[in-house]
Amino acid sequence: MTATIFHLSLPVHDLVATQQFYCSVLGALRGRATEKWIDLIVFGHQLTFHERPEQVVPREPQSVQHFGAILAWDEWEFLCAKVKATGHPFLVSPTVFAQGTDDEHAKVVLPDPSGHVLELKAYRDITTVIPGHRPNNSFKPKPLRGSAQFRH
Repeated sequence: MTATIFHLSLPVHDLVATQQFYCSVLGALRGRATEKWIDLIVFGHQLTFHERPEQVVPREPQSVQHFGAILAWDEWEFLCAKVKATGHPFLVSPTVFAQGTDDEHAKVVLPDPSGHVLELKAYRDITTVIPGHRPNNSFKPKPLRGSAQFRH
């Protein structure tokens, strides 16, 4: 393995609807799957969805719970247009904040079919979020001390 991949596991109402949304709308890639769970690669990271409707928390009690990704500006614009074209609902329509300033950024918030909230953002200057990051220079966190002992 050459890169660190973040993993998140969530319960869902329906695996078919979940796969349809993440793959068709967000461009996810389908990974391993069984009758009761599916792995999807979303923005390069692994989301595992388990069909466990009784564990899905309705949106209101979720409060501020959400997940998402920071995209390149043009990717964010393309994705917003794609979501709009599908007719999928927005919780927060595509919005640009602090326009014309060093802190210019954009976000969109949408629900998945089980009500999990996704926030997708873009920044004109990524250094406002990741200090020291420069365009075309991938962010690489420092390795954990002794991390080699955990390799399989």
